[in-house]
Amino acid sequence: MDRGEGSSLPPVKKRTILVSVVLIVILGFAVYGNSLDGEFLWDDTSLVKDNLYIRNCSRIGKLFSGHISTKSVNFRFYRPFQMISYVMDHSLWKADARGYHLTNLLLHIAVALAVYWLVNILFKDILLSFLTGIFFLVHPVHTEAVSYISGRSDPLAALFMLLCFIFYVKGINTGRTKFFFLAIPAYAGALLSREAGLILIILLLLYHFAFKKEIKLKGFLPLLGVTFVYIALRLTVLKGLVAAPAASGRFFQRLPGFFAAITEYTRLMALPFHLHMEYGAPLFELNAPEVIAGVLILSFALACALKKRTGNRLVFFSIFWFFVALLPVSNLYPVNAYMAEHWLYVPSIGLFLLLAKGLSYLYRRGKSRVISAGLITGILIFYSSLTFRQNTYWREPAAFYERTLRYVPDSPRLYANLGKIYRSTGRKEEAIALFEKAVELNPDFPEAYNNLGNAYSDAGRKEKAIALLKKAVTINPDYAEAYYNLGNAYNDTGRKKEALASFRKAIEANPDFSEAYNNLGKAYADTGRKEEAITFLEKAVTIDPDYAMAHNNLAVIYYDMGEYALAVKHSDMALKLGSKVHPGFLRHLEPHRNRKIR
Repeated sequence: MDRGEGSSLPPVKKRTILVSVVLIVILGFAVYGNSLDGEFLWDDTSLVKDNLYIRNCSRIGKLFSGHISTKSVNFRFYRPFQMISYVMDHSLWKADARGYHLTNLLLHIAVALAVYWLVNILFKDILLSFLTGIFFLVHPVHTEAVSYISGRSDPLAALFMLLCFIFYVKGINTGRTKFFFLAIPAYAGALLSREAGLILIILLLLYHFAFKKEIKLKGFLPLLGVTFVYIALRLTVLKGLVAAPAASGRFFQRLPGFFAAITEYTRLMALPFHLHMEYGAPLFELNAPEVIAGVLILSFALACALKKRTGNRLVFFSIFWFFVALLPVSNLYPVNAYMAEHWLYVPSIGLFLLLAKGLSYLYRRGKSRVISAGLITGILIFYSSLTFRQNTYWREPAAFYERTLRYVPDSPRLYANLGKIYRSTGRKEEAIALFEKAVELNPDFPEAYNNLGNAYSDAGRKEKAIALLKKAVTINPDYAEAYYNLGNAYNDTGRKKEALASFRKAIEANPDFSEAYNNLGKAYADTGRKEEAITFLEKAVTIDPDYAMAHNNLAVIYYDMGEYALAVKHSDMALKLGSKVHPGFLRHLEPHRNRKIR
């Protein structure tokens, strides 16, 4: 792969590389092809499906300027490249989840190819590179990052990290400045895709230490500069380096969870059964079996790595890659769970390299070639079949939540999300029971109160709904969706003043909340304040030009005010967007169709 500038690969090696690449691509589609039929679920609804920021390119600047809020969620992370990838998807696929899943799959295949490329540059061994790439490609632990649309930040950041690593190593090997130059935007891309990209600097230092390569300042200092600029921006302009809400407990309370996670990660890599979301943030005792096992695993692994420091740099590099890449999500600095399967996406490369080294060594020993080939095939079939099966876990929302609850029966988020699915399909009593269970498990869970309030509102119990929605905004005073729903409940009970105040609160919490502007405008129109109504309704369609209901409301109000040309314009837009406009209203508009807007 990397033979220096001006050299060319012999024809046999070129064919081998081409065959390897084709096989990786084919295998990727074969193993993950059934993920393409998956629906939007978990964070996909708010992050992608209902996210106005991804619906046109005019909002790309906003994606770089700060955190993203939707009506239901304030995403406390800074990942503009992930969001831009959704903008590109939406321009191609609109609301068709299959297109988004296809992008995730293509990214995962690209990462597997980058793994293949990097390993070949480092060790000049095509068999080792190929095995590392395909083991990475088909292992089921990665389904959370691939089959889940919102998991995209992992493969996206990994791709940029690996490209940066590749360019940097090529720069070290050849001395060519152009490779160091290419590493800079690749590193920036990793940071703009996921915060954990920061660990790349430490991985590069690991490379220098493991391979005894001298650091070239012209290559390393620019990357260090990008790191400092990024951290400075996150701590000042963008406020907050850590995206996730803090886990419970102080450092020494969380520390045992790090060792417990190592135990579970080791099991998942070796025997990837019972994969699921939502591991939570429990606190472990130091004498817990999984904590003791984690300490032993870590000690043994580091001892092996250090022993092989001079004799076998691959073993040293692989083991330290795994543990160093885990550091950003180790919960030593508080994150939102003690472990997650998708956090293994980059660290696992080290373990796959170690596995590939052992199997390639066996394969090259003459007498064991058939046995090792059978072992490689068996491992691939084992991983691939589990991945193919695990993809179905991510396919349908209700089944996803029901299955996950079997593993995590005390998760209020799962009960609340399943309740939303049941409510949307008309299973109202079951939805109420699930929301009440979520509140029971976590009495300070504002989303559960919001959803329970909506369910009671559906059942006609408006006062009960209002009390629950008020509880939601008491717990979270910046909860835009709860204010919006509270406004609707007030409006339904004729309490217009309270409704107006609630809709305004929703807009304060989320200035891009188009539905709140629409309902605020409608509420003003109902009280005869049409000029104010138009102001808010026009704001709604400015935020979301495809908001059919707001166009319909504008058409009616403009007609009442004698602005017939504007009424025609907005009614036509509503019809174009699929809204049903009353036939009688359309007949009233017909004589005014050729009027010009004043």
